[in-house]
Parts: sequence; structure tokens; C-alpha cells
Amino acid sequence: MRWVTRKRVDGKEETEIKGIIKVEIKRRGAFSLVELLIVALIIALLAAMLLLMTGSSTDRAEATKIIGDLRGLKSAGTMFFFDNNRWPQPGSSDDITILDKYCDRPMSDRYIVEIVKYTREEREHYLVGVTLNPRPNGNEGIKNILDLRAREAALVNENGLIYQSARDGDRVFVYFR
Repeated sequence: MRWVTRKRVDGKEETEIKGIIKVEIKRRGAFSLVELLIVALIIALLAAMLLLMTGSSTDRAEATKIIGDLRGLKSAGTMFFFDNNRWPQPGSSDDITILDKYCDRPMSDRYIVEIVKYTREEREHYLVGVTLNPRPNGNEGIKNILDLRAREAALVNENGLIYQSARDGDRVFVYFR
């Protein structure tokens, strides 16, 4: 196959492949302002969508980390029980410090850790929970994800009811027993 290009008198180029196909090519100097604005708008929309997706991913990751940390505190409380023949007591900062020793990384450095005891139907229940740290953009995205995962992760409030961020705010708990 052979390409032949000829320049015509009117400034256009004509390309021919062995006399079968003729294509006219018009040479242009630059893009128009409208074309540049459309490209800039498309790039801005893509960047906005990327930022929204990144923000929700960050919230999802943070919520998953909180649930994992609560499970770690629950396991720490169970190990505490087997070592001391009692559950960690509410209001005892010593017990919270001891719980940190059972965790792979200290929880009290990252959260306000609370231990709560309540009685329902003549049975004592112990809960361990954290207060979410304030963030510059707020914790609404994290709390929404915690709401969605509350049942599967057994998240409760200090009264043992399933966690709901509208009612319970920034405090999330799980059962020791």
C-alpha cells in the first residue's frame, strides 16, 4: 500500500491510497476558546467525582477501623476477665489502662474509651465503647456508615440498644458479655 499526498491550490491536502480512497485534510492553527472551555469543564467534573468518591472511601475506612478497634477492645476485655476473674469496671481508669496492654496498639491514645455497666432483666451487662474523635469535616459520613453496619457489627449505645447516630451521637459500644 502506498500513500500519496498532494497539496491543492486552495490550501487543503489530499491523501490517496493507490487511487482507492481520497481524504481531505484541513490544516488548523489552534483550538477555539469554546473547545478549551469544554475540556476544562470535563476535567473539573471528573475531579469533583473523584473527590466525592475519595471522601466516602475515607469515611468507610475510618468506620471499619473503629469497628475493628471495638472488636479488639472486646477481646481485650474477655482476656482481662480470664486473667482477673472479673470484668473491667466502669469509671476505673486503671482497668482501661490495663485493657491497652491486651491490645496490639493503645486505644486510649486514639479514643476516649469508656466501660459501661447496666442491668436488664436482673442481669448485668458490660459494654466497652469509644467516643469518635472530632474531624474538620465532621463525623457524619462515618456515623452514617456505622448506622448501616450497626446490626452486623453488634454496635450498641450505652443502654444496649442498636446504635443509631441520630440518637446516640459520637459514642459507640459493643458488649463484653
